[in-house]
Amino acid sequence: MQMTDWTATLTEWWQKAIEWALLHGVKILVILILAYLLGKLARLVIMRLTGEVKERIRGDDTKKAEAEKRAQTLGVILSVAARAVIWTIAILMVLNEAGFNITTLLAGAGIAGLALGFGAQSVVKDMLAGMFILVEDQYRVGDVVKINNEYGGLVEKISLRTTWLRDLQGNLHIIPNGEISAISNYTHEWTRVVLDFGIAYKEDIDTAASLIKEAAMALYNESEWHYKFLEPPQVLGVEQLADSAVVIRMLAKTRPDDQWNVGRELRRRVKYIFDKHEIEIPFPHVTVYYGEAERKTEREVRAEELYAKKPIAREGAGDAEGE
Repeated sequence: MQMTDWTATLTEWWQKAIEWALLHGVKILVILILAYLLGKLARLVIMRLTGEVKERIRGDDTKKAEAEKRAQTLGVILSVAARAVIWTIAILMVLNEAGFNITTLLAGAGIAGLALGFGAQSVVKDMLAGMFILVEDQYRVGDVVKINNEYGGLVEKISLRTTWLRDLQGNLHIIPNGEISAISNYTHEWTRVVLDFGIAYKEDIDTAASLIKEAAMALYNESEWHYKFLEPPQVLGVEQLADSAVVIRMLAKTRPDDQWNVGRELRRRVKYIFDKHEIEIPFPHVTVYYGEAERKTEREVRAEELYAKKPIAREGAGDAEGE
């Protein structure tokens, strides 16, 4: 009799489970599948819109590259936000279909959100700061920046809450956007190379300046390097009369992210042309100075050597000669 009751109860539970699965489980499955498909669709639509924006961009190569980086950054942010909204709605629908009272959940979530709002002010601050960073186009993915005069590197990722920087040594710095107070962007629209070359005071300034100009223009006119320049290089003239050198300054306006390569090549060519025309570049010299104790010791050694070489008069020699 007990076995029969247990079998009947199990059969009843099984039937209810099948009924719930057919009535609610299928709906939950459909909701999850639709949420997944809508997420993919939103991503494709955003990427398509981003691609169309890139195609409609007009202007020179520099402005086009800058706008493309901005569109890519905003596309990533919009894609993440769209998927977050879709999955939040899907989870609420699944909970409602599972029999939970979402009205109560939403009311509780509102109270919890108010409590979290006081405890998560820094998160809200980070997100607001991230929003202004994107809207004001302060920097983008691919820019080289320095933040708070402390962290510098390549921007790998920007979210509403954090900025990811990769420095030259490969270290990854994750900085909350709310803590960013100062930004130096080294690759925004255009950059400039500032080079100072020191020559000896005995050299002719005009000759040295013309040689620097010659080396810079030779680089500017080469097809391999010409597109990196936005303007012809300029030799401003004497910038400083230093202690041991006359400093001549040169400027070159370049495309973003090209200033370092252009600067290295200009230094190499100026050094080469200076060597060719025997223009002296001053450099520090080191003089070894012996201390007072060491010099005193040397004098003592010489005195001892001289004393050893001097003949010593023997006693009684004078008396013998006098006799």
